Amino acid sequence: MAPVRQGDTTTKRTDVSSNNLRHKCRGLLALVLTVVVAGCQLNSSEEPGSPPSVKSSVAKPASQFLNWPSNADDFRFHWSAAPGIGLDSGPAIAIRAYMESYQLVNLSEGDFSAAYPGFNRATPPNSKSRKFDPIERWNLRPMTRDELKAAGLKSTNTPYSGYQPIHILSLEPRGDGFRATVCTGEYSTYEGAPDKPGKYVSTTAVAKTGKLQYGDWQLVGIQRIELTDKVLDAAAAPGSPAGAQAGPMPAPSGDVFGPWSFTGSSGGLWGLSGEGESIDPPEIRKQCEDAMPDDAAARKAMATGFHDAPPPHGDPIPGWPAVRG
Repeated sequence: MAPVRQGDTTTKRTDVSSNNLRHKCRGLLALVLTVVVAGCQLNSSEEPGSPPSVKSSVAKPASQFLNWPSNADDFRFHWSAAPGIGLDSGPAIAIRAYMESYQLVNLSEGDFSAAYPGFNRATPPNSKSRKFDPIERWNLRPMTRDELKAAGLKSTNTPYSGYQPIHILSLEPRGDGFRATVCTGEYSTYEGAPDKPGKYVSTTAVAKTGKLQYGDWQLVGIQRIELTDKVLDAAAAPGSPAGAQAGPMPAPSGDVFGPWSFTGSSGGLWGLSGEGESIDPPEIRKQCEDAMPDDAAARKAMATGFHDAPPPHGDPIPGWPAVRG
């Protein structure tokens, strides 16, 4: 997801991320495979210790769903995984919550109240030492409204629709935690076309023209993530959520990160700047493209041009359990 592709330092990918964010967060500029808008007053609905953000000058209606931003009411996540990886238990729950929170903050223009409960506890602040810290620690969290406001960007509360397919390609034990490779579909998230009332355009395309700025490769993203259950403050971490984490709701009702915390996340390079390893070799890219629910022709058709309606979002997959009354 351009919004969650982080840490890429190549010029081409940085430009694409910037293009994608401008269309995912209308009126905003994206920076290096992270996205969203900035501000300065702490929103009272944010967790203590969360990055500051500003309430938009545009009124936000209440969402239909708990822990879900109103501008994404017509948008859903569709997850899948390689054989042997369960989506509703274990570390995959935290991975889902992390990826979804990151994207929702992006779509909410840097408003960290859109992240699921526990997100800020489970993610350390982004590294401020890019000379000494590896790329995968540069953007563990999305950019805040303050950071993007400093760049002169404005928030718009753009509504988004459609769906985003996300596939866990691999989940392997590593040290005291796990490393995951995650594939993201970038083509099926839509917004209203700014110059064509009643028409919709994919956030992957240039909003005014409906054309891709670069090649078809930008329609599928690849993310590497590492997480551990050896948190620094074990007393602050809850246990794993009880029961299978699947159901009809688009967002969880509470903190589902459990004991997991994230130590690395990148959509481009992995390692120290100037020495980074690409996480996007041809064989992984092919596997990610093959894992998408829509073939190459369908992806291209969905990502380009102007459309009378967004793709139906359907139910969240696997979704989150309903709140028990």
